[in-house]
Amino acid sequence: MLTFILKKKWYEKIKSGEKTVEYREFTEYWKTRVYNALISLAPNEKPICILRLGYTKQYMTAKISEIDIVNGKETDLHIDSQVYAFHLSEIKEYD
Repeated sequence: MLTFILKKKWYEKIKSGEKTVEYREFTEYWKTRVYNALISLAPNEKPICILRLGYTKQYMTAKISEIDIVNGKETDLHIDSQVYAFHLSEIKEYD
């Protein structure tokens, strides 16, 4: 299971449905995490992630419907390198 620690701005946008894709840099750290999250899944099973508001107890869960690798300049990261694009669905909030 992947865990994303989010700033309040991004957490609220995902919560409201305005943002449905979470981005992370395409680094060895994230390659390993993505691989480990996917390796144990059954065929056609969608991975689940935790979207945590900072380091508080407030969080949401979501299914990752798709994982792409895209140009970071076209994302909210605005970086000139490749990034993972995690497409989120079935988002549920917990307090």
